[in-house]
Amino acid sequence: MLNGQTKNQILLRSQGGRRKAEGGSCLSFPLPPSAFTLTELLVVITIIAILASLITAGAMNAMRRSQEAAITLEIGQLADAVERFKTETGGAYPPNSMNENSVVTKDNYAGQSVYQQTVNDFIRSMRKAFPRHNEPEGLLRRLAGQTDATLPGNPTDLDGGMNSAEALCFWLGGFSSDPVYPISGPGGPSFGENNTISGLDPGDEILENRNRTYEFDLTRLAPRDDAGVFDGRSVDYEIDLNGDGDVNDPGDRRRINLWTYTPKGLTSSFAYFDASRYDPVRYDLDLSGVFDSKVYGVKRVREGFSGATPTPADIHFVNKGKYQILHAGLDDAWGNWLPAEIFSANSSSNASNLLMYPLGPFTGEVADTLTNFTTGTLESAQE
Repeated sequence: MLNGQTKNQILLRSQGGRRKAEGGSCLSFPLPPSAFTLTELLVVITIIAILASLITAGAMNAMRRSQEAAITLEIGQLADAVERFKTETGGAYPPNSMNENSVVTKDNYAGQSVYQQTVNDFIRSMRKAFPRHNEPEGLLRRLAGQTDATLPGNPTDLDGGMNSAEALCFWLGGFSSDPVYPISGPGGPSFGENNTISGLDPGDEILENRNRTYEFDLTRLAPRDDAGVFDGRSVDYEIDLNGDGDVNDPGDRRRINLWTYTPKGLTSSFAYFDASRYDPVRYDLDLSGVFDSKVYGVKRVREGFSGATPTPADIHFVNKGKYQILHAGLDDAWGNWLPAEIFSANSSSNASNLLMYPLGPFTGEVADTLTNFTTGTLESAQE
């Protein structure tokens, strides 16, 4: 006996299992628990799958909210830069330059149509921001969509003028500190030849040299080709920078690349719309319903409107007196809608199709559009 235990008991305990001891007695020890049944396994697998799907959906929603918040934050930063531009350049917001008219000529630009006023607004804004500038007036008219065959500076065509995605980068991309040549001088939006043999080339531009109002992530400026070189619209023009009367000197032939700016991982660009100088009647430019690269402003029905068909007096731009900065959202698509169309008395469009903030309806591709006048998407902001 060892402390009241037999040798056999100690042996059996050390071996485990079931053994017959001396004297014929039988000692039993518990067997391992049995395995799960097939039904139990299926139940467990089903529960795990449900939990996994819930976690995945939650993670995707959280990621989507995070991405939208990042775009909204950047919209706010761009808006701050627009405010700085206004403060630093004469107290006016930069204008849009979209112009759908193909007959804005030097003989009729002084009129009062929206097309003529668009050109004049651009010229006045440049003079207000840079009172001493001596940039070719023909260049300014071309940037705003004027289509004369011959303009001072011999600028090349720019169909429709700068669209709102291009205008954002033009105004915030930086101007030269040269008060006489804010566009053509060092640090401005234009560039000259780096190689006089090959002439102007899109790759001659050095973006790092711009005096930027907003610190763009230069890798997200678009459009680019597969080699990373600018692949968008541009305007060439001539200017006698050294005053010798010869515009054929190296650097006197210049180009403006019209860049756009995109959020990280997306292809649709941010868009800028000036709501400080246009009213609903004047900006009735496009009744096609296609919200394409031009990008117009979002409208709002005036408070107290109760009629079935709004009139121009019932509608104004959201953020009126200031500006709008828009992005197509995470679906990267603007969609087929009519925020661009400004209702007018002779419009043939059905008023119920007009997307008037905050009534909407904002559905489909337009639903996730992000702006500087909402805290979330248009869909989440609608009444």
